[in-house]
Amino acid sequence: MKFLWQYALVVAALIVGSVLLAGCGGGEEELDLDQYFRRLEGIGDDAQTRMGMLQEEYQEVGEDIEATRDYVDAIEGITKQALDDLKDLHPPAEARDAHDEFVGGASEMLAVWEDRSDQLAGVESLSELQAVLVEDRPASDVVAERVDNACRQLQGIADENGIEVDVGCE
Repeated sequence: MKFLWQYALVVAALIVGSVLLAGCGGGEEELDLDQYFRRLEGIGDDAQTRMGMLQEEYQEVGEDIEATRDYVDAIEGITKQALDDLKDLHPPAEARDAHDEFVGGASEMLAVWEDRSDQLAGVESLSELQAVLVEDRPASDVVAERVDNACRQLQGIADENGIEVDVGCE
């Protein structure tokens, strides 16, 4: 079962990292392309730090029910905050469609984490815990692909415009 949980951690890191990359609020003003991507990159660095701290703190995830609940709740909170910040970001026209797709994927990912958290609330045994983690994998895969595709579109826009950033796509 460690393989399955490791897979869940990789998916979580990809999605939360991608979501957080875009998560810096920006008021009502539309950003220029360079400003937009600079904010994405800065948030990405922060996301890496936050996910690293979570993974260090919750090493019993997948093997301990309460640790897994706390971990999923923490990821849900990070995702929700990032999504709120992402919705406040006003991208320039060149990035708007990819940004909107990213917001849609991030919204779906938040729903996946909320559902997973709800399912974990009723878990009483390790076998139930592992079943929840395995059962949710296909939904997570589809959403992860959507988020990653939008992330790649954003990276492509940056590259095409000579903006040297790494928005953290897998």
